[in-house]
Amino acid sequence: MHNNLIYLTDGRGKVDASKLSDSEWVRLTNENRDSVRRRLVKCAWCWDEDRVTHWMKTYSRGGRVISHQPGESADHPYQALESDEHKAYCDRVERVGTVEGFQAQRESRADDGRTRSDVLLVGARSLSYEMQHSPFKAGYGAKERTRRSLAAKRDAVAWHTDSAIIAEDARVAMLRSNQARLPQIENPRYEIRILGGYRKVLVWDCTSREGHRCPLGRYTGCGDTHVDSQPSAITLDDFIRQAPAGLVLPVWPLDRLGFWTTARDYQIWVDHFGEGSRSVAGGAGRRRQSEQRADGHSRRTAAKDYVPVVPRQRDSRSQGVSDVPDGLIDLERSAMEEQAKLSGLTGEAYTAQWKVWRMAAEVFHAALTDYVAHVDVSMSRYEVEQAVKRAARHPQSTN
Repeated sequence: MHNNLIYLTDGRGKVDASKLSDSEWVRLTNENRDSVRRRLVKCAWCWDEDRVTHWMKTYSRGGRVISHQPGESADHPYQALESDEHKAYCDRVERVGTVEGFQAQRESRADDGRTRSDVLLVGARSLSYEMQHSPFKAGYGAKERTRRSLAAKRDAVAWHTDSAIIAEDARVAMLRSNQARLPQIENPRYEIRILGGYRKVLVWDCTSREGHRCPLGRYTGCGDTHVDSQPSAITLDDFIRQAPAGLVLPVWPLDRLGFWTTARDYQIWVDHFGEGSRSVAGGAGRRRQSEQRADGHSRRTAAKDYVPVVPRQRDSRSQGVSDVPDGLIDLERSAMEEQAKLSGLTGEAYTAQWKVWRMAAEVFHAALTDYVAHVDVSMSRYEVEQAVKRAARHPQSTN
């Protein structure tokens, strides 16, 4: 079925016509017989993407058919409704971004009306977060949507998926995380780790003495200074905390070999390869060539490793664990105790206790947010949270 996602103007709103019962489908086709005058069925694609109203014909011909009126734009591919996991990821991004102090907007449409973000986070930079669970539609893939977002004055588009296949076909800088179940995505304490699309930059002088692999295949080294990258790790929550603040940036966002890295590593990369949205000067080829086994004189063993460093978000004095109020530590310990009670539980008992633990965690995070909002608190929210967790787990170290 094409155009399965439709808006019904009789009050039912957005529905998936492919999931209607047979009787509901027959009733719909009868009611929408004079589709132009009836104005009952509206194309969800055209409305969601461009805010254009196109009335749809509904009939059966070897199956259910929903099509545009003659003279209107062509039919669209099958569309899937948002999954619960997709909504949970967007909820998580909105929650983490809001707690960090960014402005968060769900389903945010740009001023030009041609692009929309799953979640728009606005801090020092405007970041469009896009979660992709299903394959991209033909003619409307990640690259085209990224171009539209950048043209609409979004500073960056953070594509995220938990599918290696989707990440490979994206043709843009895309973050890939581990596959998480719905309860894990909803759990603020569960770490969703980025497995691909986030890299750190390496710099080394290419000589045989140093024992690095030369990207140009010179076994004695070419004598040049090389810049390369290799996979690095970050959690999704930390990425969301840093990206709108400009602490992580995309390299070649419109290229399949694009990736995200720290602002410091980004500058090193740009200084070496030049700045641009596409691969330039063969840089991507050299980057991948240096990772192949057959090229060069030896494997890279001692390249200067520019470990990602997260700058302080506030310029005041540093605080230690002793500065953290006991109330926050008690709330964290309470949440830890409720979490420990999950051990050995199954079924309804597990679900009930999981809700208790989640409530305790939410109480802690709400109190944490209130605390860091005080003007006399110099640490960032992340630093306070880590200090509280250290104190709660290792009380003897604070004495």
